[in-house]
Amino acid sequence: MRNITTLNIYPVKSCQAQTLKEFNVLLEGPEGDRQWMVVDDDSEFLTQRKYPKLATIQVNWSDAGLSLGVGKQFFVVPRENKFLRKISATIWGSTVEVALEPDLVSQAVSQFLGISCRLVRSGPFTVRDPMVRFPDSLPVLLLNTKSLEDLNSRLEIPVGIDRFRGNIIFEGEAGYEEDTWNRIRIGEVTFSKPKKAGRCSIVTIDQKSGEARGPEPLKTLAGYRREGKQVNFGVLWVPENNGRVRAGDTVNVLS
Repeated sequence: MRNITTLNIYPVKSCQAQTLKEFNVLLEGPEGDRQWMVVDDDSEFLTQRKYPKLATIQVNWSDAGLSLGVGKQFFVVPRENKFLRKISATIWGSTVEVALEPDLVSQAVSQFLGISCRLVRSGPFTVRDPMVRFPDSLPVLLLNTKSLEDLNSRLEIPVGIDRFRGNIIFEGEAGYEEDTWNRIRIGEVTFSKPKKAGRCSIVTIDQKSGEARGPEPLKTLAGYRREGKQVNFGVLWVPENNGRVRAGDTVNVLS
């Protein structure tokens, strides 16, 4: 039936996932997903690739705003704040306008990571092409549990699907069937313009402890999922419309 098993957002890029029973999908991605990111003193974005401890920063996004657990410190950032100072930041070579969150939060993140950095948020003033906030490329990442089962059958130590930081996780009928689809519908939303998701060293990081666990599963994936310079797992999609997606919904393959 290809039912949706899990829905995740990542309110702060490279930080903890927040699992939901349902979410709104906007043209730029799931509502609340990757609305914030951490940047260094040069306003360059930071990720788990270099700072794996980001994975352990606790997040909860709600109508009240963003709750952050940074080590033993906890903060609440309002959902909207018109008075934040705007700066320019860089993400994957693109310069975007962002808003600086209060110094107190940034100081806590800096102390936790051991590097001077700042928490910034996106807004209507943040323009990227394609229309996204702070994901690496396209708005929505779809993962298939059957594909993970195939990968784990090749590993000495199985990994969880959380290593791959997907938004929509479904139980497929066959591993990697998602690679062949061109257009799908889930709940109220139609998705198109698929792009296979190239994987990096983040998949080697334990998402609970924030520790790198050696070369796997990237090493094994590279042995059978490499296409050119890219090692693929999962598929990125672009929403065609706004709508609601719920756990239990079915992935309907349109073409």
